[in-house]
Amino acid sequence: MFFQRFVKFTAYVPMRLYCFLRIRGKEHLPKGPCILVANHGSMMDPVLMHAALPMKKISFLCSPKLFQCPSICRKFLRKMGAVPLTNVMEEIEELKKRAAEESSNHLIGFFSQGAISHTQSAFQPGAAILACQTGLPLVPVFIQCAPFFRGGSRICFGKPLPVEKNDALDKGIVTSITGEIRNRVYELSADNVK
Repeated sequence: MFFQRFVKFTAYVPMRLYCFLRIRGKEHLPKGPCILVANHGSMMDPVLMHAALPMKKISFLCSPKLFQCPSICRKFLRKMGAVPLTNVMEEIEELKKRAAEESSNHLIGFFSQGAISHTQSAFQPGAAILACQTGLPLVPVFIQCAPFFRGGSRICFGKPLPVEKNDALDKGIVTSITGEIRNRVYELSADNVK
């Protein structure tokens, strides 16, 4: 936790200046742990999420390709909360364990499009599965990444979608929750940050 906060605060000012990061809707974040569900338009999205929430510890599922790097880079990614996606259910269990053990400052992040996309593509069901297994609320997040000379970046947090804990993992419920949170994320894309 200390390492993640140190890196965040070191990068905070340069990121805010270069990206001219504007943040809206942080008041919607629950006081306890939750699952952040965001679109994924840029490799910088996790960095912007960390910059927007410097006091929170965030864990993300990410592509195992990011871990095809030297050992020191892999250690850095793990310290920053990255969890390589190799077996979906195993990683969901790992995140479930983190959500149960960590303090209220721990958030779980999903870039539910599954890969970088500049369209309003379908969402993967991982966030909904984790929410059903834990009862944690889903918070829609829209991220737009651009440097200051192209209008800057913005992050909009929406109102949480409460999810009732349900270990049965009914496919219809998971599909419905996934569709609802996707709609909420893209609704935020029209939001203007003052």
